[in-house]
Amino acid sequence: MQIKPLVAVNINDISWEDTRFDDIHIKLLSFRDGVIFEIQRFAKDTGTFPHQHDFRQLRYILEGEFIVNGVRYSPGTLIDFPERQPYEVSVPNGGQWIIVQLPGPTTKAPSFKKRSETERA
Repeated sequence: MQIKPLVAVNINDISWEDTRFDDIHIKLLSFRDGVIFEIQRFAKDTGTFPHQHDFRQLRYILEGEFIVNGVRYSPGTLIDFPERQPYEVSVPNGGQWIIVQLPGPTTKAPSFKKRSETERA
């Protein structure tokens, strides 16, 4: 058996990318086989409108307090977002969470533009 190096990424080497929300940004760490792994950062007093997805997501809170469907969650909490389950998010003091998105019928590669090495500097 041949042991080969594994693919690895350091979050400090990835720039924050814009989303459709002005005060929410992401670092896409992996998109493979329909599974997305990213960190999402919310500025103070931001959130999302009520919506749903055709895929399941797991979200783990790293920092800040997240209010999801009226329930407050703190760092260290893992929240399961089932497919086609409406939800809305509010982040009064800003925060970050990890998102693992599992494949679903509408899963596709992210559409934002990757920055070149010179743009990251």
